[in-house]
Order: sequence, then structure tokens, then C-alpha cells
Amino acid sequence: MIVPGLFCGVEFSMVLERLKSGAPRHILDDSSRKLAFILCLPLIDGVFATLLVTGAVNTFSQMLNVAITIFTGAGALAVLYSEASDRKEATQMVNRIIPVLLTGVILVALVAPVFEQLFNTSLLKYAAGLAIGSIALQLADIELAERLPPTAVIFTGLVLSYQGSVNLVLTLEYMLPALTTAIIAIIGLHLATGLKKYRMDLRYIRYGGSAVLAIVASSLFGLNVPQNIGPIVFMLSVITSIRMS
Repeated sequence: MIVPGLFCGVEFSMVLERLKSGAPRHILDDSSRKLAFILCLPLIDGVFATLLVTGAVNTFSQMLNVAITIFTGAGALAVLYSEASDRKEATQMVNRIIPVLLTGVILVALVAPVFEQLFNTSLLKYAAGLAIGSIALQLADIELAERLPPTAVIFTGLVLSYQGSVNLVLTLEYMLPALTTAIIAIIGLHLATGLKKYRMDLRYIRYGGSAVLAIVASSLFGLNVPQNIGPIVFMLSVITSIRMS
């Protein structure tokens, strides 16, 4: 698994150098590869699959929360804001990565049912909550996050919740919520291209993303937190980042 430093840039520069030699240059340019990497991190580190099977992406509000933080979070906005010279270029970057993101989401949605059958999701959701909480702490620059590496938390949860070999059955149960979440994220990215005309301080977006992730983590622990306040918190952080820059 790869450490999910999708927001705060943990190990970001090092992995991007590897990414530059990966996809063919006629498909994705360097800037688009950076954006694709940020968006695909939750797909390859197990975070999105875990959220799918633990019931964290069931309702529209949950999908919206995951889309605007796990995918269209501060990391993606930072790449769009720093790599594109204008809105047209930012839009082109988003359009180039759409096939990559959708392909990855479809693959994860197909694998998720197998994931669910191998592991006890009632236990795994607590590991997911801790992992998401750790990422939230990273976003808020709280040192405690260093003691809870998300990858280690997810891996430990997988080990503890493993329930042995079963007769694996493939279903399309998670395809709709997974694709809906991805489409919301893509729409959010297109809306975010309009921010190119403003000066922004991305610290406030990180703090907003941290708050929304804390809401997602709390729901995984069974706390009754209103899911619909997540998008409001994130939008307020975006507005604040413009006014305070």
C-alpha cells in the first residue's frame, strides 16, 4: 500500500518523479500526471475500497463528502492552481485525467465485493475511521498524525478483520456509488478551475478538508454527525481562502 498523503503532500515530490516516467507523454503531460496521481492515491492505497465496503459512501451526502475531500481535496486544488496558467489549461488538465480516474474507480468497485467477503467490515470500519482521522490530522498540521500512519492503520485493520478464505462472488453492488462519487469529484474539479482567476491561500482549504474528513471519520465510529454540513464547511474554507489571500 502507498501512504495516502493526498492532501498534505506527504512524500509527494518523491513519488511524482517516479510518475513522470510512467504514463506515455502523448496521453498525459507532466501537470496532468501530477493531478492523476493525486486523484488515484485513494484508489491504490485501499482508502476508497475500505470506505465503499464499510458503508461510508451510501448516501448522496456521504458521496459528496468523499468526493470533495478524498478526491477533489486540497491536493488536487493545489496542483490545478500551481500547474495551470489559466482556466482553459486547468480545464484541459481535468479532461485529460477523467478516463484515468473513471477506469481506476471501476476497477476498485469491481474488487470491493471480494474485499468485503475476505474481511469483517464491522471491524474494518474502525480502522478506516482511524485512517481518515489520521489524514485529517495531517491536513491540520497536528503532530499526532505522525504516530498514526494511515497505511499502517489500514494494514492492521485488514489483518485483524481477515475472516479467512470464502467462495468469492463478483457483483456490481458498489459500481453505482463509486461512479457517482467520481462524477461528483470531476464536476467539483471543473468548478474549481474557475478559482484560477483569484489569489488563494490553500491553507484554509486544507483546514476545511480536515474538518470534513473528521466528520467522515466520526460517522465511521458510529457518531451521529450531520453529513450535510461537510460540503458547507468545505465551501466556507474555499471562500475564506480567497478573501484572506
